Amino acid sequence: MKNRYLSGKLVVMLSVVLLSLSLAGVNLSLTCSVHAEDKPGEGTVDWAQVIEDNKDSDSVESRLLRGIAYANLGLLPEAVKELSIAGDKAYDDEIAGFILDKLNELRHSPDDVLLLNCAAFGSYAFGDLGQAAGYFERIISLEPNNIWTRNFCAFTYTQKGDIDRALYHLEQALKIDRKNQYTHLLLSAAYKEKQQYLMAIYHYLQAPEAVRELKLHGAF
Repeated sequence: MKNRYLSGKLVVMLSVVLLSLSLAGVNLSLTCSVHAEDKPGEGTVDWAQVIEDNKDSDSVESRLLRGIAYANLGLLPEAVKELSIAGDKAYDDEIAGFILDKLNELRHSPDDVLLLNCAAFGSYAFGDLGQAAGYFERIISLEPNNIWTRNFCAFTYTQKGDIDRALYHLEQALKIDRKNQYTHLLLSAAYKEKQQYLMAIYHYLQAPEAVRELKLHGAF
């Protein structure tokens, strides 16, 4: 049964490539980092400012906002660190309250990308993959150049079993930055699911630094 609140699966989600890299057929660790060649996403939210505005607070809300901001910048280790509170039951009520508050605010500001991110991550954590995918799709329509949102959206579709839709978003992400190795690894996993093994191998070979880093973290 899925945790009602933000859980360890959200941390897995934020690790993007760790969630579905199945070529090796192993369980992967929960941390990874962004290579210097990978580009932060551009969009309608100043994610760096979100981090700056919340840097001096250790409240649950500030940590969650920082975590979501780091995720949108592709700074996954920092995101995982901030969202580690999601696995602590002591914060369950505060986290649930945060999500519900943001969902209520979203009713009045349906195009607010920050609120949509809170809703997307929250819906995923509550186990509503369809709703989460819908929120991610809305974010993409407003913030089309954010590679990480497309990767998160693709992951959600992968969990839903809609590999074709996942592939669509990953291919779009690759058009934005062909050097993003996490996107290549996710494409490798998706093509493996489609039993298109040559494509899976091709994309796997495009990500040597990411694979090396995963090995460093004990992923292989």
